[in-house]
Amino acid sequence: MSEKESWVKVVQFTAYLISAIALVFILKTLKGIFIPLVLSIFFAYLFAPIVEFLAKFKIPRILTLFVLLGIISLLGIFGAQIITKNIKEFIKLWPTYESTIISSATGFFKQYLNIETKNFFEILRSARVTDFLSSLVNKSFNIFGKILSTLLILIFIYLSYHNYPSLIKKAFPEEKSKYIFEIINNINDQIINYIIIKTVISAGTGLLTGISCAILHIQFAVLWGFLAFLLNYIPYIGSIVAIIFPIALSFIQFPHSFIPFLAAIILIVIQLFMGSFLDPEMMGNKFNLSPVVIVISLFFWSYVWGIVGAFLAVPMTALLKIIFQNIDSLNFLSILMSKKVS
Repeated sequence: MSEKESWVKVVQFTAYLISAIALVFILKTLKGIFIPLVLSIFFAYLFAPIVEFLAKFKIPRILTLFVLLGIISLLGIFGAQIITKNIKEFIKLWPTYESTIISSATGFFKQYLNIETKNFFEILRSARVTDFLSSLVNKSFNIFGKILSTLLILIFIYLSYHNYPSLIKKAFPEEKSKYIFEIINNINDQIINYIIIKTVISAGTGLLTGISCAILHIQFAVLWGFLAFLLNYIPYIGSIVAIIFPIALSFIQFPHSFIPFLAAIILIVIQLFMGSFLDPEMMGNKFNLSPVVIVISLFFWSYVWGIVGAFLAVPMTALLKIIFQNIDSLNFLSILMSKKVS
């Protein structure tokens, strides 16, 4: 390799590195724009099969969309009422739980480590409520704004997306348009498969968790089941976090019983199988993504877009892998991201 070719390689690598850093900066800085856009695109994929099926019977796409949103809203309101009731009961009983936790922790540190922690825990107790309420208010406004933005973008997508195929055919030569359609179809299949598989696994995890908690008489079983369903969308970490709260509550609720240990065993087995084995295996095999890549993508997208990024980590990474596959100079990245060589 000549000196000139070496410099060209260095310049190309530097350009890619600068572009990647700039892209991360843009995605993080403008997340208020990108998050509603990406969420609306994913919802568009979710509703597309039903919308297109009914469109064959001359039912307007926008009407179908509003009907679907209405049904989801009603289900959401019904579910929210149940979850809200559990949360209110939990908040009502929390002072008792908190006192028990602080008392046990203070006694443990005093007896076994000879450390006085009573004043420290009292400071945490006094600061907790105001910090939580102020944070909750700010997040509520942010979430409400993102939901409105997402719905608005989703409506515009459904008003115009059926025109895109004809626009692409007109904008590019026949071979090029076929190539573009092939990539788009590949992306469509990946996203739809992800949504279906992930939702089924998450629903199963939530159902098993809720039923197990109910059988063991652990309070707020519906809340823990819903939490398990929701957090299972976050690879690996979500399934672990979901079982911490019901297990901790069981130790408080049944301090001198075998039930907490039985609950821990059952919930850990459920999460190990559903969240740490079945889920990664199906996701990895379906998208041919390495588990290491999934974990790295989880931390990366969480850094860029917070909790929403954690939920979107796998499909966004699968999307990048498809893009890398179709760029000759970046194809090696697609291979390195794979779980196995196809």
